[in-house]
Order: sequence, then C-alpha cells, then structure tokens
Amino acid sequence: LGDHPDQLRATVRAIAEAGATSVTPLVLHLRPGAREWYFQWLTEHHPHLVPHYERLYASGAYAPKSYQRRITGRVHELAREYGIGPARSAAPRRIRPEREDAPTRAEPEQLTLL
Repeated sequence: LGDHPDQLRATVRAIAEAGATSVTPLVLHLRPGAREWYFQWLTEHHPHLVPHYERLYASGAYAPKSYQRRITGRVHELAREYGIGPARSAAPRRIRPEREDAPTRAEPEQLTLL
C-alpha cells in the first residue's frame, strides 16, 4: 500500500532512523491463495485501491518488471539519501560480539519422550 513517493520516503527514513545499514525493497507477490485473501482484505479496508491492484496484478502473481524496477530504484535513491545502502549478498554480515558481562547460558538438557 506504500508506493507513493511520500510513503516510500517516510518508510526509508524510519528504517534509517531505526539503525538499519541497508534496505532491500521487494514488491508484493500475490500467489494463489494469498491473492484471494489479499483482495478480500483490500476490498474491505481500502476499496479505492482495488482497481489499481487489479490492473497491477492482471497478468499474475507479480507486478510488471517496469513497476518493480521503478520502486526498487526509488528506494535505493532514498537509501543513499539517508545514508544506508542496498543489501549486498556478497557483503559480510556484521555480528556484534557478545559482551563479557552478558549472562552465560546453561547447557541444554536433553529431555526424554517417554
């Protein structure tokens, strides 16, 4: 529901303010089952958007590639503006080391079924 430029900006800003280092935009997939549920929900809560989504997903479960590229490009532009980048699959993940004063965990106990 958030492809308007102001909505994208607010979302990316909130992501950056929450401390994210990257963002990966994914446009909605509406596979069978999810598609029916989603359109029912949309009809009940946002009926004015139904015609737009019917056009957008007329060809199947995925929005047109041109739409996906436009949204992805805009999110990446905003990410750069807010100082975060797109996620890179080859980039190492940053895992914080455990603090020395963190409580130690007890060894797990193997339970019996019977």
